[in-house]
Amino acid sequence: MFCALQCIGQEYPSLNTAKDCKYMKPVEREMIYEINVVRNKPEVYVGYLKEYLADAKAILQNYGNERKSYALSTEYQTINGKTKVKTDTIWFNENEEEVKAIESLIDDLQHIEPLNILKPDAGIYNAAKLYGLDQDRNNWELSHNGSDGSWPVDRIKRSSRKMIDGNENIAGKYPEPTARDIVIQLLIDSGIPGYGHRYNILNSKWTHVACFCGGLKSGMYRWLQEFGKIGK
Repeated sequence: MFCALQCIGQEYPSLNTAKDCKYMKPVEREMIYEINVVRNKPEVYVGYLKEYLADAKAILQNYGNERKSYALSTEYQTINGKTKVKTDTIWFNENEEEVKAIESLIDDLQHIEPLNILKPDAGIYNAAKLYGLDQDRNNWELSHNGSDGSWPVDRIKRSSRKMIDGNENIAGKYPEPTARDIVIQLLIDSGIPGYGHRYNILNSKWTHVACFCGGLKSGMYRWLQEFGKIGK
């Protein structure tokens, strides 16, 4: 992985914005590089995705729609200081959805204008690390609502005072993935209503980013991506 990181950094050095951030693990710095590549050079990721699409089409052809799954669509609304949560279950055919998601991602990347490069931020990283520890204590079952009731934007603004907005992606995968594997998984976002993780990564309003690798926890290798917008 170290050699791969070196080669990646040499390919597009200007996108390797976290290369000197020693407070991050090498693989965390690598993920920031990958996020910057897909944002600034989307055509590169289109090339990566062609193999994923071919594999997904082969699975759909061989196994059809026999694999059914579901996604939970959750809406949060605060009324008079109380948070109301509404959750809907959405069923779909897993193999068909995978092809659809990859095709829509390729279409997005082929039509998107290059986005701004994200810079690392130590405060946002601290928010990610603290939330990773909170997740550890709760078997990674917290989703985006911390044990103290905080949401991603709360944690980001608390740890990095110059940020005025923020959001978060959570991912898990097994066996052990590379940083690129996780970025592609979140970009494809198969089965997630609205492809929310994808559009978090591709949101032009973000200015800063931090990634946290939580390691193997509860049967999955866990990751957090935290995005922030700096105030002027």
